[in-house]
Amino acid sequence: MRIVCQKCAAAYAIDDRLITTKGVRAQCPRCRHLQLVKREASAASVTAPAEGAVPPAAAEPKPPAAAPAPLVAREPRSHPAAAPVAAKPPEPLAAPKSDLFGDFGELPELGPPGSVDPFADLGPPASQVTGGLPPDPFANLGPSVPAPAAKAAPAAKPGPPVPAAPGVAAQAKPAAPAVPEDPLLDFLGPAPGGLEPDGAPTPGRASSPPAGAVSLGRMSARAPAPVLPKPETHTNCRSCGKDLADPFDQALGICEACKQRESAFPREPTVLVAPEVAPPPSDGGALVELPVMSGLDGAGAGDEPRSEGATALAPDSRVSSVKPARTSHLTAAPVRSAQRGGSGGSRAGVFSLLALAVLGAGGAGYYFLVHKPQQEQRVRDAQPAAPAAVPAEVLATVGRWKLQFLELEGTREQHLAAGQKQLALDQRIAYAEAEESFQQALLLDPHSTDAIAGYVQALALGRGPGMDDNSFQEARELIQAATRMAGETPALLVAHANLLLARSRQAGNLEEAARLATEVLSQSNAADAYKAEAHLVLGRSQVATSRALANQEFEAARKLAPNLQRVDFYSALAHEQAGQYGLALKQLRQRMELDPQDWNSAEAAARIYVEVGETARARKLYEDRLKAKAGDVRASLALAVLRYQAEGNAREAVRVLKELTKNASRYGPRDASEIFSHLAAAERTAGNDAAAATAAAAALKAVPAMPEAHLQWFLVALAQKDAALAREHLKGFQGRLEDAALEKVLEGRVHLLEGDVAKAQERFQQAVRLDDRRMDAKLLEGVAAASAKKRDEAFRLFYPVLEARVWDPLRLAPRPALSRFWLRPGDTLVGVENVVKSLGDRPEDVQPLLYEALVRFHQGDRQTAERLLSSVVEVNANSGGAQAYRALIALDTKGPQARNLAVRAVGVERGLPVARLSLGLALAAAGDVAGAMRALQSALDVAPKMLSAQTKLAELLVTSKPQEARAVLEKVVGLDPSYFPAKKLLFKLDERG
Repeated sequence: MRIVCQKCAAAYAIDDRLITTKGVRAQCPRCRHLQLVKREASAASVTAPAEGAVPPAAAEPKPPAAAPAPLVAREPRSHPAAAPVAAKPPEPLAAPKSDLFGDFGELPELGPPGSVDPFADLGPPASQVTGGLPPDPFANLGPSVPAPAAKAAPAAKPGPPVPAAPGVAAQAKPAAPAVPEDPLLDFLGPAPGGLEPDGAPTPGRASSPPAGAVSLGRMSARAPAPVLPKPETHTNCRSCGKDLADPFDQALGICEACKQRESAFPREPTVLVAPEVAPPPSDGGALVELPVMSGLDGAGAGDEPRSEGATALAPDSRVSSVKPARTSHLTAAPVRSAQRGGSGGSRAGVFSLLALAVLGAGGAGYYFLVHKPQQEQRVRDAQPAAPAAVPAEVLATVGRWKLQFLELEGTREQHLAAGQKQLALDQRIAYAEAEESFQQALLLDPHSTDAIAGYVQALALGRGPGMDDNSFQEARELIQAATRMAGETPALLVAHANLLLARSRQAGNLEEAARLATEVLSQSNAADAYKAEAHLVLGRSQVATSRALANQEFEAARKLAPNLQRVDFYSALAHEQAGQYGLALKQLRQRMELDPQDWNSAEAAARIYVEVGETARARKLYEDRLKAKAGDVRASLALAVLRYQAEGNAREAVRVLKELTKNASRYGPRDASEIFSHLAAAERTAGNDAAAATAAAAALKAVPAMPEAHLQWFLVALAQKDAALAREHLKGFQGRLEDAALEKVLEGRVHLLEGDVAKAQERFQQAVRLDDRRMDAKLLEGVAAASAKKRDEAFRLFYPVLEARVWDPLRLAPRPALSRFWLRPGDTLVGVENVVKSLGDRPEDVQPLLYEALVRFHQGDRQTAERLLSSVVEVNANSGGAQAYRALIALDTKGPQARNLAVRAVGVERGLPVARLSLGLALAAAGDVAGAMRALQSALDVAPKMLSAQTKLAELLVTSKPQEARAVLEKVVGLDPSYFPAKKLLFKLDERG
């Protein structure tokens, strides 16, 4: 049988006997394509006979002269259901006189495999045989003498014979030599048994295979056919007359260009004949079919007649019309009627093809222009967004933090969870621990904006106003960088607002914090916890302007987050700032009753008790807590601090603190370091500088970055005038104190020790600009000028302090009642003794003595100050300033001469504010209320900001005019919340109701 490659359309011949019942796998020698070949069923005739009809007998072929080649039909697919193998070979049928492509056209009814050779009739007429030519491998492919049609195989149905093609070959000659094996097509291996030659062909075996047949595998040799003459070739194209060089074109008689051009014109529709399919095998195997192949020469079906002798077995690769076509099996009659429908059917088919093309183009356009971009967009949306680049500010901060955490453990999520848990405790120590947790989380993931928000929140709430400038600037840069990465999230907005409240004294910070809080409330997706924080920020920003609005915001925050302890805490602080200490303490007590472990409320209540002069109540508060929880180290430490900072009992505090240090190994490093730091402060307060340095060293051993310990060691070095040691420990607390102005004062002291007068004066001036209540900075500026022997400049700087027109002589500087960074009232002036006195060069020069006495008075050395002032008065009795300060010293010691000294001072310099103040205080101490009020009012006339005069005047009005007294005291507290004498009087008014 003849097969066509499904891939390259090359045609080959294969012996039917090689095909088994299940088929064989054939490989194309040209393209190496592998396909399954099975036995063909009998091809149905062009006109399918009725079932059961007897086919007519085969007629003798009558080759017409120059008859046109028959239409080439597509080869039907081979059906896997091959006919069963007979017990013995069937009788051979006579070879039909078919044309070259007889198996493609109107096929005859074939017998069993092997009965008909599909290529037996190939070759030119016998008359064209030329002697003396070399043997042609395809010259003997003509059919032998026809024999009567044999009985068809059981699996095939009979069909009418097909007329033979022109140029029928002559009768086959007797036996010829065996054809050598073709190595190119030998790919099927050894032939099956029983295919050996059977000797010379007999008349009954009419269809012997030709000697030149192409062998696919090891086929048995057959008797050669008679040598036929070489087919006629054409040297010129029959259409354009161009010379034909290619043998294939010569055989066809037409050049490639003309053949392509002619194939473009419409042709007669080719009739497709579908074979009658045999039933599938009983074993139910899968139907694997070979594709139906189109004709080898599409142009052959046209108007031009095919040239005689165009006998090519395999099509040339240039023939584009030879392509595999996968068509379904249809019955002969419907196919014939469909193809013979005339021009109307052709037009309908063309329109159908155009419609399909348009629909296909539209579908392809929709797919590529609409569907595919949408699908790609969905894929891109489903993919996680690429992380944004880490801002430079975050990278710089992370680089600095790496030195603090050389060994990181855990994951980012673990550190974030720990930080959030510590923040929820609302405790000062917990805030410091939360800072470290968030720092480590940011080190593990610099993209984490949650870590940045948590760190800034912990920093703002934990350090508050005591935050240093570097930390504040670093936190602000971090929060701005995080906002650029993640936008204005509620967490970032709340943290930023709290950071601004830590510097509420800077212009615009309160307004900006309120704006950020309002932005949080405007976000519908913000959680209630963030909205509660926003209300709390708004309340804190409105305490100074409207207590009613502040309380409304606090109530709103309390409704959204009932467990937010800072709501009650800041609400109590708002009452405290307004001078309502009774309400503040009441609210804190209620909070402690609900949560006895609320340390912040207990600490705030104890501080308020100390500030209003109720130290005993503060001590009882800590003692009750210690009884409720025996061994509470924080309560024990707070009692010790209360003793040396508020009660003045430093020795008892040292004893308690030493007992706590014995069990320091049981506490954490931070708790142990805090205990040693307070021990250093208590030892220094008791006058034991060496012991204070030892305790500070122990504190720094536990926590090297403990700022409280660095401060105490710095003050020891300052008293010992050790500039190098002071400079070393200045770095340990620089930027960590809760008072920026105080930090500038201490930095100036170091410059003064180092002899850098210009830088020292610059720092003192900065301190005054930061806090105009710091009279110690003004005094130190004068001392710096005196150390540089600038006499006139020093006296010019000292005089405003002496007259007390701007600064209150009874208050050196603001200071907290209880603090981690403990300084005694005159600690900033320690070590500057006799600097001003050295400006005097003769005994009658009393100006240096007067200002030296002023320095000693504010240092707290009243005896030395009294002695120096007496020396001034002995030389110059008209020194009103000397007389006034002598009167103030006498009031402290309750001496009887205070009134006389004050009267002399006013008599000498009536316009001196400190003289009028001394007179009012002396008259009040003597019981002359009316005279005292007149004198104090006169002092306020020349010095309106003198808080001591206003407080004493309100005290004289408490009995007779309590409302007026409250108004005056609230004004004083508004000007200076740390002025404790006014707070004490307000608390007494609250107690009286």
